[in-house]
Amino acid sequence: MEVSYNLRYQKSNFSNKMITDKEGEVIIYGKGFRLKGKGAQDKGELINFSEIKEFYYKDGRVIFITFAREKYVLSDMGTLFDQLLVDLYRARNEFLMDALFMKGGKMKAEFEGNFERFSKFGKHINKGQAKVRLYEKSMVVVPSNQDAFSLHYDFVNFHEFDEGEYNLKITMDDGSSIIFSQFGDDFEFFEERLNELLGGMYEVLVNSVLREVFGEFPVATLLKLAYKMKGGKAVSHHDIRKMDEDMAVAVEKFVLGDEEIVEKLACVSEGVDEYNVMYGIAKDAKVKDGFVKWVMYVRPEDNLVGAAILPRWENEPFEMYFYKIIMEKGRPADKFVDKVLEVNQALVVLDFVKDPCFKDKRELKHSPYKYAIRKLPFLRILRKSYAGKVGGADAASWAKEFKEVVKTAKLQ
Repeated sequence: MEVSYNLRYQKSNFSNKMITDKEGEVIIYGKGFRLKGKGAQDKGELINFSEIKEFYYKDGRVIFITFAREKYVLSDMGTLFDQLLVDLYRARNEFLMDALFMKGGKMKAEFEGNFERFSKFGKHINKGQAKVRLYEKSMVVVPSNQDAFSLHYDFVNFHEFDEGEYNLKITMDDGSSIIFSQFGDDFEFFEERLNELLGGMYEVLVNSVLREVFGEFPVATLLKLAYKMKGGKAVSHHDIRKMDEDMAVAVEKFVLGDEEIVEKLACVSEGVDEYNVMYGIAKDAKVKDGFVKWVMYVRPEDNLVGAAILPRWENEPFEMYFYKIIMEKGRPADKFVDKVLEVNQALVVLDFVKDPCFKDKRELKHSPYKYAIRKLPFLRILRKSYAGKVGGADAASWAKEFKEVVKTAKLQ
């Protein structure tokens, strides 16, 4: 549904030179809006939400900056300013939820409450009232006058309902935390639905993947593995071995069952201990009755983390992508946990699509990942640290190509 508001808008370029200063209107559409001056002859200009890098409001003005570094200021809306914000953010948030892959499966419930968000260092990020949408695999928080954001269940580290204070605290794998409150009479139903969805994830992973592949192991052991391997996240050989020695052997054999692939990986796996080799398994949505199998190696001495998805169909090339562990300062051995989390987030959230993790943004210009590679923090940082790929036809070619990647990533 289109809505419009009368206002004044100004446009300036990257050097702050004024280009446009008009009285006119904004017409809000589903994926953007049009700014146009008064008069039938003025066609105005269409701004897609995908073109906007920064978007905020202050002192009765809406301000946004595009990726082309053009700045727009919308003002003089009078008493309709608050309603304009609601309509702009309603359209923008629907765009963000799709463009940033926030929705995980079907929506199961929606509630209204308050949220307060903190960084991993305890720094306050934002707070407000919002609709909280529960999907099969994620929770999406949709404020009326702020950007929407999501919490992917696979990366929830800890959650606790306080029935005395009627609130919920969630801590994510990256250390950030969110407190939800003010659900009123819906609090108990909210608690019930969220616990049901979080618990259901393990059940799905156990029944659709792990029991099918590792049916000889007790359900209790499979549940332990499912908790660690939520969504197909890579888990260290050491952590799996702590659950069950035989399970660790079975997982390694299932993921790396091809002798030719093991030979190719020898140059990367050499010297890597059980703490630094990780395996992930998920149901393959693209291959009937198939599985996503992948492996990750951490090599702090080379400042590298390498990840490879095993071939899923005939004649698919086998390649490993490498990322530098650190970007500025410090020791790789102290920083690799963050890089491992970035790889896990990128592959799990994007359903194991590899292109956004390494391809040049010009190659992704017309892809559905165009906005995500610019705005998803973990994906942006991962891409910035990309060091190269290895995918030779034989083990000797792999060793040669890997040697070149190591040179590229070496700390100066």
